[in-house]
Amino acid sequence: MALPKPGGAHSLALVTVPSMGYAPVPPPTSLQPLLPQQPVFVVQETDGSVTLDNGIIRVKLDPTGRLTSLVLVASGRRAHAEGAVGNAVCGLVDDVPCTGMAWGTHVDWWRLAGTCAGPRAGTPWAVGTEGGLRGSAWFLLQISPNSRLSQEVVLDVGCPYVRFHTEVHWHEAHKFLKVEFPARVRSSQATYEIQFGHLQRPTHYNTSWDWARFEVWAHRWMDLSEHGFGLALLNDCKYGASVRGSILSLSLLRAPKAPDFTADMGRHEFTYALMPHKGECWGRWGSFQDAGVIQAAYSLNFPLLALPAPSPAPATSWSAFSLSSPAVVLETVKQAESSPQRRSLVLRLYEAHGSHVDCWLHLSLPVQDAILCDLLERPDPPPEAHLFSLPSAVPVARASASTTLSPWGWGFVCGRLWGLLISVSPA
Repeated sequence: MALPKPGGAHSLALVTVPSMGYAPVPPPTSLQPLLPQQPVFVVQETDGSVTLDNGIIRVKLDPTGRLTSLVLVASGRRAHAEGAVGNAVCGLVDDVPCTGMAWGTHVDWWRLAGTCAGPRAGTPWAVGTEGGLRGSAWFLLQISPNSRLSQEVVLDVGCPYVRFHTEVHWHEAHKFLKVEFPARVRSSQATYEIQFGHLQRPTHYNTSWDWARFEVWAHRWMDLSEHGFGLALLNDCKYGASVRGSILSLSLLRAPKAPDFTADMGRHEFTYALMPHKGECWGRWGSFQDAGVIQAAYSLNFPLLALPAPSPAPATSWSAFSLSSPAVVLETVKQAESSPQRRSLVLRLYEAHGSHVDCWLHLSLPVQDAILCDLLERPDPPPEAHLFSLPSAVPVARASASTTLSPWGWGFVCGRLWGLLISVSPA
């Protein structure tokens, strides 16, 4: 993570922070150079390309920032389609919706766009960070006479994905900005995250129903997987996604002129990331669950924050909530709407893998009581979920004197969302 320094600069530190908690970090003035066992290498190739390698993935970019190779190092598997280029930005796609302006787009946009892989006018790359804890390369692309895109391609130590941090100055009319990644993966179905779960959509246009679903409303990630291997495209604020054959596409910006003539005009900043992965394939659509795609997408969307520590600074790390299963996500922690003395919290959890799972929720708060509730925070114990306390012999970080309710267990059902209302005693 980046630690702020006086004057707006920053230094890098390798830290381990528990879930929903904090960990102390030495001040920047006392940080010693820390090289992990496998640092990030930035290699400038003789053909003008640049290679970033952190021992997990190896990324090769051509002089204008297009992805020419993506390899999962442990298996040696190439995730990028042979002879194709990724991070191919389609900046001059005619946006001619069939109906309306801002609400629709043309079903055959990819035919109107032609190819996104042709030569593009850009500034040759420059090294942003030279390696160690982070390696990066910087590019500038002139999309059109009126619009430009600057991008830093970043690979961090120990990170399973490469980030494309992008800034766009967008001044267009009836144009679409998209990015494509051709994958060396074949599947008839692609998976997209939705709220509290995911869904599958076909990657072909065999029927009129398939043709009508040419773009999918997605949240933080999309994934194309075959047995034992896949490629995920993560993002932090874009929602129009599609997979056509083996090409993953993400809609970045539009320029409609109705109902708002200035919609999307100006400066935009966003990040998307590419994550090749393998894993045990328990289901029909691949291995994203076991590979940690969901957790990686959350990490991209919620990066660690460096905050000044109170005095005296804590000496050890601390976690308010932790879960025993990666299949369950603690999505929300909020104060209850009807909270006596403002001491009640609502925890919203959901099962994210599409499976049945037993999960323990461990709390480091002084809990007085806990009940299952619905989204309106009313007591609502569903028949599929059970709430119980662990035996008193189980160690609890902090518990009130009258109860041992800090660790809790559930039996979760596929695709369901549960709420837990807890009352916290004064410290």
